[in-house]
Amino acid sequence: MQDVQRWSCGLLFLCSVLAAQVPPAQKVAIPIEVQLDRSASGTRAILRWQHDSEYTDSYTVIFRNRATDPQFFVAGTVPPGSGGMFSFELPLVDGTLTEVGVVNRFVRTINNQQVQFAAAGYSCIATDPPAMPFRGRVLLVLDSSIVEPLAAELAQLEDDLDREGWRISRTIVPRAETFNATAVGRTKDSIVAWYRRGSLDEPATVFLIGRVAVPYSGLYYQGQYITPPDGHNPDHRGAWPCDGYYGTISESGWSDAIADTAGVVRQENRNLPGDGKFDNVFFPSPLQLRIGRVDFYNLPRLTPQGSTDRQTEIALLRDYFARDHAYRRGTALYNWSALIDDNFKTYPELFARSGWISFPPIVGRGNVREEKWFPTLDTSSRLFAYGCGAGSYTSAAGIGNINDFATRSVRAAFTMLFGSYFGDWDSQNNLMRINLARGALTCAWSGRPVWYLHPMAAGETIGDIAMMVQNFSPFAGQSVYVSSAAQGWIHVALLGDPTLRVRFDQDVAPPRSLAVRQDGRRIELSWEPPFTPADSIVGYYVYRTLPGGREVALTPEPIAETRFTDSYRVEGAVRYRVRTVGRVRRPSGVSWELSPAAESQIVTTNVEEGPENPRIALEVVPNPASDDVKVALEVSLPTMVRVDIVAFDGRQMGCAFDGYVVDRITTSWDARLLPAGTYFIRMQSAGQVITRPLVIVR
Repeated sequence: MQDVQRWSCGLLFLCSVLAAQVPPAQKVAIPIEVQLDRSASGTRAILRWQHDSEYTDSYTVIFRNRATDPQFFVAGTVPPGSGGMFSFELPLVDGTLTEVGVVNRFVRTINNQQVQFAAAGYSCIATDPPAMPFRGRVLLVLDSSIVEPLAAELAQLEDDLDREGWRISRTIVPRAETFNATAVGRTKDSIVAWYRRGSLDEPATVFLIGRVAVPYSGLYYQGQYITPPDGHNPDHRGAWPCDGYYGTISESGWSDAIADTAGVVRQENRNLPGDGKFDNVFFPSPLQLRIGRVDFYNLPRLTPQGSTDRQTEIALLRDYFARDHAYRRGTALYNWSALIDDNFKTYPELFARSGWISFPPIVGRGNVREEKWFPTLDTSSRLFAYGCGAGSYTSAAGIGNINDFATRSVRAAFTMLFGSYFGDWDSQNNLMRINLARGALTCAWSGRPVWYLHPMAAGETIGDIAMMVQNFSPFAGQSVYVSSAAQGWIHVALLGDPTLRVRFDQDVAPPRSLAVRQDGRRIELSWEPPFTPADSIVGYYVYRTLPGGREVALTPEPIAETRFTDSYRVEGAVRYRVRTVGRVRRPSGVSWELSPAAESQIVTTNVEEGPENPRIALEVVPNPASDDVKVALEVSLPTMVRVDIVAFDGRQMGCAFDGYVVDRITTSWDARLLPAGTYFIRMQSAGQVITRPLVIVR
């Protein structure tokens, strides 16, 4: 709480400092060049960076396994010296994604006070980390009113996602033009039910499309009303949009008991007990879902004469998905560069460091330039863009106002903006949403807190980055990266498609000439390698879709052979697909990537001999339980499985899982729905029934 108060009280000081005393934001960025050295003696990374004579401490080199380590470890230090390039050698483990950083600090005198600045650079080094058969699960949450007019665009989006290796689901929810607590609850229930039905081992992403109900929360903590993240108190205090609520599975810790209306100007920010707007300023538990939103409701400045606002909303969504599709397929090309337009040079928080630290690991240090947002992005393209300036809901000083955005294009894929008021994005003619409507594919409010995008160089999605930032610890001393104000606050959100990644124009080619034939009770598949250098091919994943079922991977790991035999067969039309797994060079390393699928369908005929019954193992933990029950299933052969919760008298109390299992999955069920007592977990598959007792305690 003290950290929050100190930041709030320091706002007036920050506004009064002299520009000549504040270092430029790029001063706190340490771009790292990475050279990968792979030899018989092992793999190592050679890190190089330019020394800055103002840094008087030793450089500290840190590292962690990106997938498994919650915090960095110190690899070593490099003492300060004269100018030039510094270097450090770091041994690596093949098959991993290693995140590295170089940090230092320096002191400046500002308004006769000693101010310490932390400098850092980060990079992700890939040494052939494996590609999973699926990129992850994605749920499209659709405003009910857009499903029909955007049927073609939504089908195209699903086709693009399928092509990239996503498991796709849809849910349709009520349109909510104003705050609607009931609609928020129904939407959250749909999302949580979808999440629990699938495998918890797969990354899960939720894409909110159209006017999906907007949750609100804040800004209250331990008996104190908190100054809003843009510093405007009291007029901008109260509840802010909180899409991250949809990413927290547990309802524990969310409260709705305080009133915050004094001085609050907008109705949307007013918070009353029991109104459905939460009180929290921090997320009460880590997000488990990546959340992104595309919502062009209430942008009347973009409505042309003769059209209605509703017609414009649909047209803007249609245009967005056309741009999304063009980017995914590589027909919309962006200059491999990044723009930074910093109009907050007198603030020691150095908001633009978000761009100076994030962009060099992706596009290269020499391709990051300080340029003006307009006219630059109206006449030429950039892959990334960061802009900040004193703001209103519809403007950012030095960047542009609503009229600039309405009459010009934003030719940048991944954008970040920062300034007062417009981070509260559920407002009329909001600058961030208009930025998205005029050409950007994604937009984040980066400054409080600072976003770090460098993992996108290793293939992570912008949704991965959003969830990472939302899960930053708000407490001093617990930050993974160089800390910034308002970390872990509920206002952090992603506008745009959360499944988008950086395209490195090295798409892996699919297999050629896929052939499928039936041989008795077996299905034989064969194919030819793509026209790709043999040493860039890791292997192939094989998939099958049964009638009325979902696609499953038949090979838990890539196979080197160009043939495969499927011995588990049912009668009817069966689809088979094969993807190449290839090596793709990144700015700092080599990753495995999936190709689009080669596809073939066969109609199988009946044979007398049936398939072998699979062996199935069922595990239930914890037991006894009071809230979430995890159910682990392991099968010897791919099979359909249903898991029900059954009362002692045989009544079905719920379904924990109903789907296809290839080898092993873990799913969960909310036991809080049941009163205390003894129940049974009943698993049914291929004529087999397995039961396990389950005790619920309260």
